[in-house]
Amino acid sequence: MFFKAQPYVTRVIFIATPHRGSFLAGNYVGKLGNKLINLPGGLAKTAEGLAKVRESTVMGAPLVIPTALDNMDPSQPFIKTLSATPIAPGVHAHSIIPVKGSGPVEDGDDGVVEYQSAHIDGVESELIVRSGHSTQATPATIEEVRRILYEHAGIH
Repeated sequence: MFFKAQPYVTRVIFIATPHRGSFLAGNYVGKLGNKLINLPGGLAKTAEGLAKVRESTVMGAPLVIPTALDNMDPSQPFIKTLSATPIAPGVHAHSIIPVKGSGPVEDGDDGVVEYQSAHIDGVESELIVRSGHSTQATPATIEEVRRILYEHAGIH
């Protein structure tokens, strides 16, 4: 998996981003969620047909179509590759990381993503918001996004 940096992307804001996966992906809650995911009719039939293919791939592994939840499992190649991909030079990165409760941030999580998965080195700013995973609607998160966008626009 390779990503090519786009020259027009000069700033990113990570909000509750599971850079190293989610602890829920591999447990029973994630597996139940996978069972509940519904695809649109035509796409579901196509995916079902592909999933029934029993031929091996070039590497000898059976063809399996992972779901988004599968890809968030910390042991999956997708998330390992993604977490090892550095932020492109010249891109300003910011993190907004929700952590529930009042305990130590480093040991905390937002109910879906652990702080240790959401934290990455090298960002220009990191704000901890005491909330659950759906932090995008909290006043602190909204204000931080606004601050970053104003900074990007040169408005201080």
